[in-house]
Amino acid sequence: MAAPWVAPWVAPWAKPWTGPWEARAALAAAVLGGALAGGVWGGHDAAGLAAADPQYAMLMRAMAGLKAVFALAAAGAVFWRLGAPAAFPWLAAYLAAAAAMAAGPGLIWGIAHIGLGALLLHGGLLATVLLLWRDRAVGERLAAIVAARRAAIRAR
Repeated sequence: MAAPWVAPWVAPWAKPWTGPWEARAALAAAVLGGALAGGVWGGHDAAGLAAADPQYAMLMRAMAGLKAVFALAAAGAVFWRLGAPAAFPWLAAYLAAAAAMAAGPGLIWGIAHIGLGALLLHGGLLATVLLLWRDRAVGERLAAIVAARRAAIRAR
């Protein structure tokens, strides 16, 4: 049992903080904000760096495009997860991971900060996978989907 002075601070954060639409809007804002931040910070001298070695720049930009697809797929999984209510700590962790994932491809595209972009992208992807794996609401939603599909198969 928690100490009496801890309970008033912990209890509000343990309850669902927002509804699905507010959480999904916050996710969209985090993804767009992260992508914008990565593009602005990484693209300050992209033209000069790309002119130095055009083939390398083309390779890095193709990789950035592919990594952006991975980040959007992971953000889609988080978007699905946020269809159910989420407590504030879970929501904050999902939003931070999504913003980091979205910033990575922008930094890679700009060529100046490839290492930082890769670190943000892969760290955000790993955090998203771990969050989805450990979140009980994901298991409950998947169990409901499986049960509904099994019932539909039996009804045939």
